[in-house]
Amino acid sequence: MIAWLFLVIMNCKLKWLYGLDTPYWFPISIFTGISFHFHGLFYLIAFLFVLRVVFRFIPKLNVYQVWFIGISLIVLGNLGQGGWTSAFHNPFLNSDIQYYYDAIKIDSWPDWLTAFNSNQHKLLTHTRTHPPFAIFIHYILLQVSKDNITFLAVAFTLVSSLSIILVWNIFKTLELPLEKRNLLSIIFSVIPAVNIYCAVCLDGIILTSMTLFLFGVVLILKSEKLSFLAIISILLGFTITNLLTYGGVFLIAVASINALREFIIYRRFNIAVSLTISIVVFILLTYIMTTVNGYNHVEGFFTASALENPNGFRLFHWPMRYLATRIENICEILLFLSIGFLALLFHPKRLGFSWLNWQDTPIGVMLSGLITLLAMFLSGAFHTGETARSALFIYPYIMLALTNASSNVLKDILILAGLQTFGMQLLGGYFW
Repeated sequence: MIAWLFLVIMNCKLKWLYGLDTPYWFPISIFTGISFHFHGLFYLIAFLFVLRVVFRFIPKLNVYQVWFIGISLIVLGNLGQGGWTSAFHNPFLNSDIQYYYDAIKIDSWPDWLTAFNSNQHKLLTHTRTHPPFAIFIHYILLQVSKDNITFLAVAFTLVSSLSIILVWNIFKTLELPLEKRNLLSIIFSVIPAVNIYCAVCLDGIILTSMTLFLFGVVLILKSEKLSFLAIISILLGFTITNLLTYGGVFLIAVASINALREFIIYRRFNIAVSLTISIVVFILLTYIMTTVNGYNHVEGFFTASALENPNGFRLFHWPMRYLATRIENICEILLFLSIGFLALLFHPKRLGFSWLNWQDTPIGVMLSGLITLLAMFLSGAFHTGETARSALFIYPYIMLALTNASSNVLKDILILAGLQTFGMQLLGGYFW
């Protein structure tokens, strides 16, 4: 708490000295300030009650029960923002720059896709920096439901919550006992970032597709054979992610690092083969889209990059803002991880791992994700902060640090994360 207050004070001083547009509630980027959500208190009490009851049954739960509990905790946590409208409607509607407002303007999807490249710079803030299929999800769900926002919110929440099942299966692949798998999956659904941003947010869907890719990578590293399940997981995860965000290059870097690890340690090329298949399939898909619909994915990527960084590499033309936002990006991810979890990362012996043990599968995979994300930060990516949301995909990688932790330590982390999420949902307003 003291460290956070110090960061807030220093941020305010830097804003005054250098005119930085970093958030006042550093490092939380989009934050409406401290506000008590009286109408959400009942739901958050229910959130704590569910969490308390779950402790009695953790060793006996199966994956579907864990999934149901995880969804319940995410829904109750979001309802803590003040009720259904605040939690599940406002994220789509409470701004004129949301994907929803571009989606409802579409008369003909094929025509809109054909004109995307030429109209990209005219679109709303979020839409113009993402591939058109980020809008297509909103468009098709609104068409199916006849513009029903509740249907849209439920669909987003269900798809995003599939990441819980994938996390559970990642730890099953790593051969963890049932109790620890269940604990880790519930921790994942309770940490502030996932609980706050997972439900009705495009980044929650991207979290699921990227975690599907991660599951395929872990499956290959733990198996001597290249299975169909591993290939299809990597292929689908890679394809869906790159259709929804231009940040899908993260997966190429992660897979490349792990392909190198796999060759050095096992003298195998399975990840390299799977990545190659995925890239080839996606190139063919983009070629078909360009030929049939006129949408050029590569052009869209470079347009989005230019819109995000109109003056080029920010370090050269605004170094103080570059430095401040890099710190902001890292700090926001750590704050939304939960303070208890973060504290233990600084004491890896308590968690039973070493930061230098890159040959260990979970630690090596985790390091590949963290190194890649850090490289993206250094390149200037995520220039406005908001990384607890926009980099939501990094949390399954960080969860791998808990692979060797004891059940008692995991229970402590779960309690501390749950209490922090309770407080953050009750007393803070977040917009995404």
